[in-house]
Amino acid sequence: MRSAKHLRFVVLAVFTVMVLVAAVPFWLNRSVNVLLAQTRADLLAQQRLDDVLTSLRDAETAQRGFVITGNEAFLEPYERARRTLPSALHDAKELARTDAERASVWRIARVAELKMAELDETILLRRRAGFDATERVVSSLRGKQYMDELRQLVAAEDARGKARRDALRVDLLARSGRSFTVSLAATACNILVLGTLLLIVMRMLRARRAAAAQLEMQAGQLTEAVALTTRHNRELKLVAELLRAVEAVPSIPDAGPVIARTMPKLLPGVAGTLFLLRDDDPNMLDRHTQWGTPSDQPSAIDIESCWALRHGARYRTAGYDDPACAHYRAPADETAGRLCIPLVTHDELVGMLHVEGLARGPGEDEQERLAVTVAEQLALALGNVRLRETLRRQSVLDPLTGLFNRRHFDAALKRELARARRKDVPVSLVLVDIDHFKRVNDEYGHAVGDAVLRTIAQQLRLGIREGDIACRYGGEEMVLLLPECTAFDAGARAEAIRIALGSIKPNAEGEGPERITASFGVAAYPVHAEDAEALFWAADKALYRAKEQGRDRVATGP
Repeated sequence: MRSAKHLRFVVLAVFTVMVLVAAVPFWLNRSVNVLLAQTRADLLAQQRLDDVLTSLRDAETAQRGFVITGNEAFLEPYERARRTLPSALHDAKELARTDAERASVWRIARVAELKMAELDETILLRRRAGFDATERVVSSLRGKQYMDELRQLVAAEDARGKARRDALRVDLLARSGRSFTVSLAATACNILVLGTLLLIVMRMLRARRAAAAQLEMQAGQLTEAVALTTRHNRELKLVAELLRAVEAVPSIPDAGPVIARTMPKLLPGVAGTLFLLRDDDPNMLDRHTQWGTPSDQPSAIDIESCWALRHGARYRTAGYDDPACAHYRAPADETAGRLCIPLVTHDELVGMLHVEGLARGPGEDEQERLAVTVAEQLALALGNVRLRETLRRQSVLDPLTGLFNRRHFDAALKRELARARRKDVPVSLVLVDIDHFKRVNDEYGHAVGDAVLRTIAQQLRLGIREGDIACRYGGEEMVLLLPECTAFDAGARAEAIRIALGSIKPNAEGEGPERITASFGVAAYPVHAEDAEALFWAADKALYRAKEQGRDRVATGP
């Protein structure tokens, strides 16, 4: 009876152990699936928020381009954001699991809607009221505040998601450890209770070990994914900082130090050279800036000397023996990889990015991907800077003569008079009026008259100092603003220009008068006037006196 009881006890113990051993894999697998499902859901929610931020960033970039240029083609990313943003926000709301997550996502959705409303308002205002009215609205920084708040909210949600994933990983490892402990205990019991079950227990143990190895492998993959995400976030942050810095510079040359400072952070150990297209020659590019330890690149290249520029696509050489571009020079390491990437924005070439010293092996594709991404964004930023420069030049230059226009002259005269008062130095003004210019238009036509104006404008530029300002005030009347110049010196300079005008052919391009003259009126601060208006009228009176005295002469003083 006791043996039977012992047998029943042994059988019960074996059965209990077997049940326990059988239950462990199910419990562990279920736990793993739950944790992995939570991790996937968390990563998906994070991706949706990142999509929202990316859509708004693209829409904001499109808004800037449209505000600056008024070109509707810039609005394509904005229209795409309007189509995709509602679904992305809806998905983000659906993926929120807790009240805190729902509150955060609803807040992000609200800020995103406010940002889109601000973009709608700005674009509508640009269409209706033009650039100046829109610039005042944009300068209020309301849109920037929305984007800054949105970045903060998304970054906070990303940080909370990372913390949750770290907690899930710790929980996963803890459950794996508990599973391993239970398996060992069950194995020991089976060995002590029934030797015949040893084979089964060993098989179960091997299965448990395989499960543990798989869990460790999955944990390693999760760690790699987190590291990759962290690196991509860092790269995106550096690229965003680079674009903000480039778009903030006043001109293309000022962007060089910014690019040279940021590129080594994005591509450590990789050297590079930035070539930019010339404004006056669409087939030539000038070396703009370099970073790292690049090879000796020429100061200027033509489009035919680079495979990437000729074919309009990036071109990579894995070694010096590969077909090379004509602008290559032998590097210190002839096995180093090179990559030429055309900088194209809105189907227009801006320049070319040449990087060298690319890694060989597993990291080369990742480096090339990052270099191409940076080049695409850099092309857009440089294109925007060049567009701003062009618009700024057009706003202050006379399109016919290339001289400054009246708007620039009025501002420059006030500025130079204020500086002259502070430094107690003179400022001279020379009014220039072409004698009998109406006859030129009447006898030879306006095309010849325009050519004469361009010739005289060129002569004025040649006759003044580097810091002096030559403007076309209106019609055939031009004006010279001469800082730190006395009335006597201004009169001498005007006389030299008058003599030079009389000795040149007014229209070197063809027909026209054989000779043309001009009258000059000179006035100076403070001997002739104390303010801008009085100084101008003093010079105008002197000009009138020069005409009364027979033209083709210089008159000074009121």
